[in-house]
This record gives sequence, C-alpha cells and structure tokens, in this order.
Amino acid sequence: MHRLLVRRPDTIILLLAGYFALEFLVRLAMPHGMRYDESQQALFSQWLTLGYDSQPPLYNWVQALVVSVFGLSLAAISIVKNIVLFLVFFSYYKLAKLVLSDKVFAAIATLSLLTIPQLFWEAQRDLTHTVAQLLTINLFLYGAIRTLKAPSTGSYVFTGIALGLGMLSKYNFALLAVAAVIAVLMYPQGRARLFDKRFLLTLLISLLIFLPHGLWLIHNLDLASGRTLGIMEEDAPETAFAKLVKGPLEFVKLVLVICAPTLVIYALVFGKSLFKNLGRSNEWTRFFEVLFAAIAVLVLILIVGIGMTALRDRWLLPFLFLLPIYLCLKMEVAGIKAADFGKRFFYIPLAMMLLIPASLLTRVTFPALFGSYDHYNTPYPAFVSQAVATEGKKPGLVLTDNWLPAGNLHLQLPDVPAMSLFFGNLTADYQWSADKPILVVWRPGKNADGVPPPLANWLHDTLGQQYATPDVKLADVPYIHGKAGDTASFAYSWIYPK
Repeated sequence: MHRLLVRRPDTIILLLAGYFALEFLVRLAMPHGMRYDESQQALFSQWLTLGYDSQPPLYNWVQALVVSVFGLSLAAISIVKNIVLFLVFFSYYKLAKLVLSDKVFAAIATLSLLTIPQLFWEAQRDLTHTVAQLLTINLFLYGAIRTLKAPSTGSYVFTGIALGLGMLSKYNFALLAVAAVIAVLMYPQGRARLFDKRFLLTLLISLLIFLPHGLWLIHNLDLASGRTLGIMEEDAPETAFAKLVKGPLEFVKLVLVICAPTLVIYALVFGKSLFKNLGRSNEWTRFFEVLFAAIAVLVLILIVGIGMTALRDRWLLPFLFLLPIYLCLKMEVAGIKAADFGKRFFYIPLAMMLLIPASLLTRVTFPALFGSYDHYNTPYPAFVSQAVATEGKKPGLVLTDNWLPAGNLHLQLPDVPAMSLFFGNLTADYQWSADKPILVVWRPGKNADGVPPPLANWLHDTLGQQYATPDVKLADVPYIHGKAGDTASFAYSWIYPK
C-alpha cells in the first residue's frame, strides 16, 4: 500500500473511506454506552431548533436530521461522526492539492493528521462540533485560495457558504475568518480579491446562513457564553498579574503539545532535509505563516482580554491541524522529492490505521488492564431492561440531572422523551399517567436516601402536589466486560400521579 500511495496518491481517498468504514464497524462492536458528546447528540436529536446550548447547532442539525430519517441508534450516531471525519480528511487532501504541486506531498500532509492525538484519538471517541469545524475550515480555505488563484462567481459563492457553515460549527471560527482576511490582504492579488464586488456576495450568503441562529444567539447570549466562559476561568489565580501570565503560558504549552508528535515524526522521516529548508518560502508558505501569526495574536488578545486561564486542546486543534500542509510546502519549495520519503513516511499512518481501532477495542474489552472503566462500559442497557422489567411498564418521560445518563437512557428508550436538568431550556412533550409514569434516574453518591434536590425541585415545580411520594430504588449492575463484583450504581424512582 505504501508503494501504491507513492505511485497513485489519489488512492488515499479509497484508503480513508475504508478506514472510516472500519472505525464505524469497530464502534458498533464496542459496548453501547456513550461518552459525553455521543450522549449529547442522542439527547439533542429530539429537537430541531435554532439553538441548543453553548455550541452552534450545525452538527446537532445534521445528527437530528439523520435520526429523524433512520431513527435513534448507535449506528445513526456513529455513521454521522465517521462520515464527517472522512470528509475532513478528504477536504484536507483537496486543500493540500490546491497549494502543493506534488500529489504525494498532499497525501503525506493528509495522512499526517493521524499523527495528531487530538484528531486520531479524541476526535474518534468524543469530539463533534470540533470535527464539524475542521471540515468547514477546510472548505472555507479551499474557497478562499481558489478565489485567490482563479476568481469566479462560483468561488465567491462557495466561500460564502463555507463561511456561513463555519460560523454555525463553532464560534471561534470567527478568529480563523479574521486571520484569513489578513492573510489574503498580504497575498499579492489579495486586495483585488477582497475589493471585488463579488466579495459582497460572499458576505451576504454567509450572513443569510448564520442569521437564523444569530437571532437566537442575541436572545440567548448568557446561555451560549456562560458555560464556556466558566470553563475558561477554571482554577484562575487570585492576582491579576498571575492571570495575565497563566493564560499565555497555557496557550504556548498546548501549541507544543498538539504540534510535538507531528514535528517529531517529520524529524525522524525527513531528517536534515526538513530543518535546513525551513527558511525557504513562496507565496503559499507566506500565506500560511501570516494565517498562523494572525490567529496566534488574536487568540492571545482574547486570552488577555477576558482573563482566560484554562484552555482545552480541542479549542486550539482547528488552528493547528494545518501544520502538515505548511511543512510539506516548505519541503516542496526546497525541491525535495516527496517520492524519496513517501514510502518511509506512509508506514506510520498505515500502522496507525490498525493500531487505533485495535486500541479502542482493547480499552473497552479489557478495562481492568487500564485500572478503570470507560463510559462505554457503563451498563445502561442492562439497567434499563432491569428497571422496566421490574416495573412492568415503560415510562412516559425519562428525567435526569445530567446529559450523560440522559442521552444514554434515551438511546435505550428511543420512543420515550428524555430530558436533562443540565439543559433546562430543552423541554419535551410527554404523557404522564398511571400507565406512563415518569422515570427519574441519577447516579448516586455517598448519600442516596432521597431524590436529589434539583430533581425534587423540578418535580415540585412542574407537577405541584399531583404526584405520589417517590420511592427511591437502587440498582447495582455489573459493568460491561467488567470483573466479577464490579458494578455501576444507579438510583431511580418511578413518579406516579396521586
């Protein structure tokens, strides 16, 4: 396969399609417990609304539409993720070919994404909105660069669509959009492209795409920003000077963490050929250098401006995953032949394509080897079967205090509405009667004597005095693939009308 990729680089498309088909099958073979983002998508699939929470709704809309057609299942959740991931790699390859003349270098850059842990591991397990953002970044830059090289009405329209979708993927897409404008302005023909009257078409199309959610955002700004700002200020130092220092240092640390694996692998594969030619440049290396520099300045201004002290690697991944294209550009400008190093490099991503699915299966099949159970191993299917069989009826509503159990329980009871107090703005229509009681579920802590106050308050505020005193039950259910005696605890109560 590594020789075939050198001879026919476009084979990468079939390779990637096969890889993500394998990842889809692997996910179906894994236990059906879901991590946070999968569970959130299962929960949110009940609604098709202009806004949900602190993230824009693009991925939620796609997932909800798929579920509305095919029904809720793990397959419906996983197929969306793997198709979007495939499109991320596919569009990255198309973008790379747009600026690189050697297709082998474009294939090397694309498969280099499998050297970024946040992409090959975290994106496969959990990320949703970030994955959608990566795709829209590729599309937006493809449209922008296509416009720079060969402007047409179609390229301006395409860029506008990508810009609008990008703003619907994650809000920090705006930072890349501003940085891209700066990079275009610094490009030789950039000003002419921006001052072309067709650029107004780009802006108009993007505005129309974002407008419905933008109107929702104006009226729900606290909901959209509050949680994210809270995360950004976690573990903040007390003094203003310490805050000023901690944020930028955290930014630099995460940049190094994300880029280090790729740089190390490139250093091993390309050796001196890489480092001695980093000073070479052309119009496209300068374009990406301005893009990176502008993003870095904008992020640092944001960090200092709002006193950000806690960052997540997934927030910076969309700004750094373009690094392989930049490195390949540097080597191509220096006259290095990709075929001379392609065979050696392709061994690495091909090996990763086997190791990653194997690692996912091993992690959930033998959790005792890792000293802990993953969310995949939480026995939601067995708990739901046990609770429903014991009561002898299905609930009219499932209510939880957090979205992790809410989405997982909804996956097991897809025909039953589910709600989480964590997303109090999302309410579902439900039937409540003696034949369809409300099932309240929570994961008990040390004290499981009664219904937790937030859930009890919801029952009181919503149902008034019309419900019977809850009878709290406990269930200890063996973990999926767990050791004998290892159980997950659930607390629940069936709420009946008086």
